[in-house]
Amino acid sequence: MPPPLFSIVIPTYNRSELLYGTVQSVLAQSCGDFEVVVSDNCSDDDTRAVTERFSDSRVRYVRTPRHTPIGDSWEFARGHARGRLVMMLSDDDALVRDALARFEQEHRDRQADFLFCNVAEYRDHSFLGSQQNTVTWGAFSSTARIVGKDEFLRPLFAFRPAFDMHPTAFMFASAVADQVVRRCGRFFQTNGVEYFAWPLAAVFSGRMVHIDAPLVILGRTFKSWGSTIVLSNPGKEQIARMIADANHDRDWIPLKNFTLSNLMAEGLLLSKKLFPAELEPYRFDEEQYLRRTMRELRKRQAMGVDVLHDISELLEYADKYPLLKPELLAVSTEPFNGHSLLRNVASALGVMQVYRRVRVYRQIRRIRAGHVNSGFTVSGGDFDFNDALGCSRFLSSVTAAVSNSPARPSLSKVARRQFAR
Repeated sequence: MPPPLFSIVIPTYNRSELLYGTVQSVLAQSCGDFEVVVSDNCSDDDTRAVTERFSDSRVRYVRTPRHTPIGDSWEFARGHARGRLVMMLSDDDALVRDALARFEQEHRDRQADFLFCNVAEYRDHSFLGSQQNTVTWGAFSSTARIVGKDEFLRPLFAFRPAFDMHPTAFMFASAVADQVVRRCGRFFQTNGVEYFAWPLAAVFSGRMVHIDAPLVILGRTFKSWGSTIVLSNPGKEQIARMIADANHDRDWIPLKNFTLSNLMAEGLLLSKKLFPAELEPYRFDEEQYLRRTMRELRKRQAMGVDVLHDISELLEYADKYPLLKPELLAVSTEPFNGHSLLRNVASALGVMQVYRRVRVYRQIRRIRAGHVNSGFTVSGGDFDFNDALGCSRFLSSVTAAVSNSPARPSLSKVARRQFAR
């Protein structure tokens, strides 16, 4: 049997309640030339049983011999892919229905072997914070274009990435990964797996293409790393569990915290260390790295997370930059937010409920008319979705409308009544 065009590889660990919808979003694709590899990192829940519920022969289950950190787990998972193009789909994410069809089109039309798209962000009912069961996507044009290596790599190493770097948004040729493996033994390394792999994919690919459309839904849940480490404070125990699962042997980076900025540094610095000639033109901007890390730490501190040790470590390291240190010290723990104050006052006066109804009414009119390119945040309660899979179906109808398809997003009963007025 010839290999499929796509391998959709889903590394997973103890998140079977999320996994089912993720696999379903792949099986619902309009392009059927794919396999799904569910790679179980020694879960102790019913991940195997959930996978075996799928009778589709394109779905395969593999399991690591023992539980491993993310870099090892992802490399094990990638090693089981048979497709010519590979996507590492997180087990709390989902695909828009025509995602693979669009990747196939750009791969064939432009001979691209490294492709990436925009993402929409879905916060499910377990998300600790505001805007539960909502999806947000930014402005998009639905066009695609070739991206040069400098355009991709220079801003990334300057800690000002030009594109969304979430791993699920990327598709790479297995031949590109094989080139990296032949040089250093593996394609995925470090806790920041994408920040090691994607720069090298950019170096060794023949042609990169960016698709300016939200083809992937990034899930934000109570169990998501981004939700736990960046967007909310789930408590000491949950944070400790997540960090305990990471690789702590990383002596090539200046700081030891587990901010997103430090995960970026892990991958970027190791890629430069192992491929010095190829990445020599791209300077790692250490001062910007320290700025971003301090902003993250202060934000976490404002949420009530104890980061005093991490801040002290950063300030001590920053002694080598005497002109930068006063700027780092000036980063506020709780910056004044006038908009938040106004929202609180408006809520107390009952104004917010009226404002929300007006906003929903306007959103419905624009979405029904297909005017969604400027981006939105919408509630699942207004458009009849309650999980990432339902959100995928909704966003599929939205992106189809932009492509001049007759498909239209469905509205909830409440939203239909508001729209009919």
